Amino acid sequence: MKLLLTSSGIANKSIRDALLGLLGKPIEESSALVIPTAIYPFPGGAGHADHQDMAIAEQWAARIPAPTYAIDDQTAIKVTDGNVEVVSEGHWRLFTP
Repeated sequence: MKLLLTSSGIANKSIRDALLGLLGKPIEESSALVIPTAIYPFPGGAGHADHQDMAIAEQWAARIPAPTYAIDDQTAIKVTDGNVEVVSEGHWRLFTP
């Protein structure tokens, strides 16, 4: 299984390159199923990965019994056959239980 999880779509060259690597061919030669889902654990919508937002994310993640990532709009999580890689030109953090 191959997944590219983003907060804001293909927001920069690093995320685009990760998508191309997963596809193994140009985007225009590909077909894909897109299921848009999102969660905003911050009051009023998306966070911006500043110090306060990360503190809120840490409190939120502490209640989740699995590794949890907080990512901004310049970050993606690439999953290939169960292997996780963070692709980022922004800010992110991994919280572990």
